[in-house]
Amino acid sequence: MTRVFESLCGQVRIQRPRYRCRRCQASFYAPQRFLDTLGGRRVGPKLLELATQLALYVPYSQASHLLGECLGVSVTGTTLRRDLVQRGEEESWRQGEQAHDCASFRYEAAPGAPSTARNRQYVEMDGCFVHQWHKKSGFELKVGEMFSDPILTESKKRHWISRKQYVAHSGSAEAFGERLYAATQPWGLDDAEELYVLGDGASWIKSLWSQYYPHAEFIVDWWHVQNAVWRAVRSLIRDENSRKQWGRRITALLFDGQCQAALSAVERLPASTPQQIETRQNLSHYLDQNREGLHNYRAVQAQGIQIGSGVIEDACMDVVGRRFKHRGMSWSPRGAEALLCLRTLHLNGQWHHYRHPDALQPAV
Repeated sequence: MTRVFESLCGQVRIQRPRYRCRRCQASFYAPQRFLDTLGGRRVGPKLLELATQLALYVPYSQASHLLGECLGVSVTGTTLRRDLVQRGEEESWRQGEQAHDCASFRYEAAPGAPSTARNRQYVEMDGCFVHQWHKKSGFELKVGEMFSDPILTESKKRHWISRKQYVAHSGSAEAFGERLYAATQPWGLDDAEELYVLGDGASWIKSLWSQYYPHAEFIVDWWHVQNAVWRAVRSLIRDENSRKQWGRRITALLFDGQCQAALSAVERLPASTPQQIETRQNLSHYLDQNREGLHNYRAVQAQGIQIGSGVIEDACMDVVGRRFKHRGMSWSPRGAEALLCLRTLHLNGQWHHYRHPDALQPAV
C-alpha cells in the first residue's frame, strides 16, 4: 500500500509494507509511526508550518496558489483554513485561561513601591468591525497596544515606536480586558510612575481603564474629540462660514481644557428640528460623559505626551485591516478569533515561543 503526502521537497510516496508476527499473528505497517505524526493529513509538518505562517498575511486561496507556484506542492485553501482554525482555537483558549487566572489573582501595588517602568508608558484601545459571514451585519474586533517612549522621529510625518506589543480579541470586553492586563504584566505597569490610557471615549474602554489601570491618566484622544464636534456642527449649520466659526470656537476651547465653556457653546448651537436637537444633545452628552478624559491638550502636548489616535489606528490596520478587510471578505466569529490570535502572536514576534513553549520555561 502506498501513501502520498506533500512536503517542502514536493510529493513523497511512501510504501507501506505490511508485516505479521509469526508468533502472535499481530500485523503492522513499517512507517506507521511517521504517518501518525501527520495526524491523518496529507501535508508534511514543515510545509504546513510554512503554509500557516503565509496564511496569516494573505487569504487562504492565495496562500495555496503561492505554494503551488513557488514550490510545486498542492495544499488546498480548505485544508489550510481547517488546520489554522483548529490551532488558533486551541491557542486562544490557552491564552484566555492564563489571562483569566492572571486577572483573578492580580494585586494592588504597595504605596511607595519602586517603579520597574522607567519610561513613559501608554496603553491604547480601539475596536474595528468586520463583515460577518452570511449576515448583513458585522462584529467588533477589539485591539489594544502597549508602547513606551522613546518614540523615534525619522521625519515630520514619520515616527517609529521602539517598543510595542499588540493584543486583540473578538469576544467580550471583559475577556479582552483580561488578556490586555495579562499581556501588560511584563511591562511593569502596575507600579509605573507615568502611565496613560488613550481611547475614543467608548464605555468599554473607560470600564477597563477604571478596573485594571485606575492609577493611570485617561485621555480621550484629540482626533475623536474634534471629529465629534465637526460632525455635529456640519449637520446643524448649513452656512460654511458660520459652520467654521462654531467648529473652531468649540474645538479651541476643548484644546485649551475649557470643557465647561465648550459645553456652554454647544448648548448655544442652533437647532430647530427634533433631529437637530438630538444631534446637539448627543454631542453635549459625549463631552459631558468624557469630562475626566478631556484635558488641556495644548499643555499635555507640550510635555511630549501622546494625545492622538494615530498609534492605535495603525495597530488596527496592522492587526485587522491588512488581513480581514480585503474586498468581499466575510468572517465567522470562530474563524476570525482563531486567525486573529495567531496573527497577533506573529506580529509580536512570539511565534517561536508559541511553537516551542518549552523555551519559555526556566532551565532546571
